[in-house]
Amino acid sequence: MINKKRNTVLVIDDERANIFTLTNILNPEYKVYAVIDSQKALQAVEKNMPDVVLLDILMPVKDGYEVIKELKNSAKTKDIPVIFITGLDSIEAEEKGFSYGAADYIVKPFHSAIVRLRVQSQVKLVERLRQQALMTKISHYFLSDSHVDSLFTETLRMVGEFMDVAQVLLYRLEEDGNTLICKNEWIHPDLDSDTLENDRFEKLDKPMISFMGDLISSENGDMCINSNDLEVTQAMRPYRKNFPSFITAPIFIKGEICAVLDFLRYNDGSQWSESELNLADLVANIFSGVFIRNEIEHDLNVVLKLKTELIAAKELAEHSSRVKSDFLSSMSHEMRTPMNIIMGMLQVLKMRGIPESMKEYFDEIGDASNTLLQLIDDLLDISSMEYGAIKLSSSVFDIKDMLDDITQAGEYKASQKNQTFKYSFDPSMPASLIGDKKRLKQVITNLLVNAVKYTPEHGEIGLDVRVTDNESKNVTLLFEISDNGIGISKEQQANLFKIFEQVDGSDTRTHGGVGIGLALAKRIVVMMGGSIRVESELNKGAKFSFTCTLKKEQ
Repeated sequence: MINKKRNTVLVIDDERANIFTLTNILNPEYKVYAVIDSQKALQAVEKNMPDVVLLDILMPVKDGYEVIKELKNSAKTKDIPVIFITGLDSIEAEEKGFSYGAADYIVKPFHSAIVRLRVQSQVKLVERLRQQALMTKISHYFLSDSHVDSLFTETLRMVGEFMDVAQVLLYRLEEDGNTLICKNEWIHPDLDSDTLENDRFEKLDKPMISFMGDLISSENGDMCINSNDLEVTQAMRPYRKNFPSFITAPIFIKGEICAVLDFLRYNDGSQWSESELNLADLVANIFSGVFIRNEIEHDLNVVLKLKTELIAAKELAEHSSRVKSDFLSSMSHEMRTPMNIIMGMLQVLKMRGIPESMKEYFDEIGDASNTLLQLIDDLLDISSMEYGAIKLSSSVFDIKDMLDDITQAGEYKASQKNQTFKYSFDPSMPASLIGDKKRLKQVITNLLVNAVKYTPEHGEIGLDVRVTDNESKNVTLLFEISDNGIGISKEQQANLFKIFEQVDGSDTRTHGGVGIGLALAKRIVVMMGGSIRVESELNKGAKFSFTCTLKKEQ
């Protein structure tokens, strides 16, 4: 069975307790190796070629500075990011580490969230660099004079091995204009022929093509359909038996589907990451350009336009990678603030008693610290979801008690801006339900916080919860969060649920935030089997609504 492989981390530390702690923190998201003898560090790195190295500074015989010099002098290991782990909490030690080429710095004792975030940040950067190199190679590859069929097949192999999937298939539209037939494919060498024959489109007729086109047009601007979306998964279930985890990327010429790229893997419980979806779109775009080139290759000038578009697509991918990398780098720098020390000392000072004249200042410090901590948690969540590491929990909870907590917090937030907070709950809603209370509360709270943030003083905030479907075992709830704030234009709504996007970049200083909350809310709602939408006009307020289905306690 072909499953998505885990990223690898190599820990170089002479203390077994540190190795044990880091292994527990990073499992099961990463495969962790360890080396105790620093003299064997280079050999171990060259053998395992991990995605990230965690390197202790103070070690016998060879310290961390000597080890990193060896790693950076080796052509094979010089590009592997190294994060120093040490108890030396000083600016001088940190500066020295970066001067030797360290990518980041973690101070002992370890904070689990910080360790995961630092490692995730470096892994994502490595993934982007590898994807960028792959796209560059493919772009140059298609500028060669090789036969088109061999170029397609070789590209499917490179992409399939890079994504570690089971199959990558290319279907092309026949001359009749009604049938897509598989013409090129790459199959993982470990797969058996019986499995392949039971889960592969030999022929896609016109109704199926129209069906896929309808799904694509309903995907909020996304150019591919994939199994991350529950509705798409259910619609495609009759056609997906052995490989229910898929990305289907259409290839267009003049706005019409001319071919389809199909990426398949076994369902191992993980979702397709944002980078994998982007890669599928980029490859489909390059293939689209190749099909166009074949139609008009008699016109040399038009072909040379094509080359410009391929280069532009490559530069666009590189720009997107730089933007996200810069953002994560900036956030990583901000997260170096020792939050645990600040909040801990704040509690100590409050316990010892503070003058009444200073109480307001301490409250503001506490609010700011909690805001930053929530930002860190959101970023960790979105990163984990991108790698499919977050799973929904299931437990019995009292939804009315949960909503009471939310409304109390909402009233307090609204009162700080002299806003009116109104709410109503469907009396037919069952009290005890089964689901992920924490994630559901997170979505509602996030939307309410946004409503307060983007509504001026003396405005009005609303929360309405209704039952839309009440079956014997399940209940479907509709949540509506409304405001009469600044509103959202139609153009802005297109990017509203994408990570790192805001209603308007110019609002950053006025309203705060970095554009994580709504993307996170959408992913949680989809995992709960629901959908989320927005109704709004500029300067006329906004209404966010989402559904989720929960089980009743029997």
